[in-house]
Amino acid sequence: MRLIDKMSKGLILFFSCLLVLTSYAHGEKKHMTLAILPCTDVVMSFKKFNPLAVYLEQETGFKIKLIIPTDSEGFERSIRSGDIDFAFLDPHTYIKLANLFNKSALIKTLTLKGAIFQCGIVIARKDSHIRKIEDLKGKMVMFGSRFSAAKWLAAKLLFEENGINIEKDLKSYSNGGCCEDIAFNIYLKEVDAGVVCDHFLEEHSEKQQELGLEAEQIMIVAKTKLVPTRVFAVRRGISKQIVTKIMQALLKINKTRPEYAKILNHAELGGFQRAQDEDYDCLRMLLGEKPQE
Repeated sequence: MRLIDKMSKGLILFFSCLLVLTSYAHGEKKHMTLAILPCTDVVMSFKKFNPLAVYLEQETGFKIKLIIPTDSEGFERSIRSGDIDFAFLDPHTYIKLANLFNKSALIKTLTLKGAIFQCGIVIARKDSHIRKIEDLKGKMVMFGSRFSAAKWLAAKLLFEENGINIEKDLKSYSNGGCCEDIAFNIYLKEVDAGVVCDHFLEEHSEKQQELGLEAEQIMIVAKTKLVPTRVFAVRRGISKQIVTKIMQALLKINKTRPEYAKILNHAELGGFQRAQDEDYDCLRMLLGEKPQE
């Protein structure tokens, strides 16, 4: 009996260790962290994406912790240390950190109209006498968040192409939050011009009225080049099983079902689509970088 008891205890211990090691080897982590790199302020970003995080929890069974990084250096450190598992980020940030992500597990976001490209729009008051980019020399300009490819990266490139060094040729510049805030600062003449998303003037007319903005007093000065939409990326090292669950849950969302449409509209997205690293070579070339092999 003693021998049988010892063998039973040994088998139990063996299989317990095997389960722990197997779980560790496959990275079966039940608590996952989703980072949203904001193109607006932290509070609004959390409100916009929390319904999506709740959906992912329900669909996958994982506990999803939603975080909003405030600077690119902190975000990179968190990715490298494994504190962030997934991220919604603009393509220029993805390009910079591409080697930290699983390149076979990329998803591109769609705009509200279903597009995979977007641009920034430079706007000013009609009574400002600003009619072209060159007129902004010596002026005050509000760009979008530094995390925004359209409202920051593409906008800077637009200014450079038109002979304006934003560090030297502008009176001042700042990085604002959401498009509404930027437009409001222009309307109040706190700044001379600003950069908003291409869909802002058309899709936010009601919200502008709520803020007391009169759309007819705002004019388009210029548009940036098109850049890819935001990327959903997975940190390297996450198990295939977890990646598959998360990707399937995202790709399942579409506007045809009211419950999904509500989640997408809340996040100001039109849906999700599979992506490849090569999809961002156009932006790499725009930045003067070589496509990755």
